[in-house]
Amino acid sequence: MPVITKKDEKFQAVWNAMSNKNDINEFKDKFKEMYPDDWKKICANYNKEERKDTKHKGHPMPHPEKYLENMYKVGAKKN
Repeated sequence: MPVITKKDEKFQAVWNAMSNKNDINEFKDKFKEMYPDDWKKICANYNKEERKDTKHKGHPMPHPEKYLENMYKVGAKKN
């Protein structure tokens, strides 16, 4: 199950609301402002994966800030 539903639509909404399309920090701030529940969900999923990783071998979920950076990079390539 995906962490964020309708990820592409949400990316597009944040992208359209941005004044500087080249500023990754503006994207992260706008996303947190526009979708606080999804931001909480990203953090909760990350924390859940961290708790499961008792052997400290790592897990596939990136840190929440990195998750948004990846979302920005993938979406920016499409636009």
